[in-house]
Amino acid sequence: MAVLACVAAGGGLFVLGRESSDGGDGHAAGLREGRALGVREGRALQASASSARGTRAAFEAGYAAGANDVFGGFDGGWSLDTPYVITLRKGSGAITYRIDSRQPGRGTSTP
Repeated sequence: MAVLACVAAGGGLFVLGRESSDGGDGHAAGLREGRALGVREGRALQASASSARGTRAAFEAGYAAGANDVFGGFDGGWSLDTPYVITLRKGSGAITYRIDSRQPGRGTSTP
């Protein structure tokens, strides 16, 4: 009898809790508001980065600088069509790897 009373009380409290909640509407509204705020802030940052042309040029300049920086302290002095053996080391900060050493490989590369 006591077990039956506990089950009935638990079920009643469960139903009462479900009825008294907002059904998740507050959570969904908060997500919508947060997303809208983030989109507005992101677009404002994009707009303040000059024009679309300036933004694209800045991206391309950064991309080229990154591609050239991959050679680290070894920029210049590379021979085209010559294979190299390089040793990678752990980079620092946001840079994952860095070239630690390089040696010309044997033979030539085949296109």
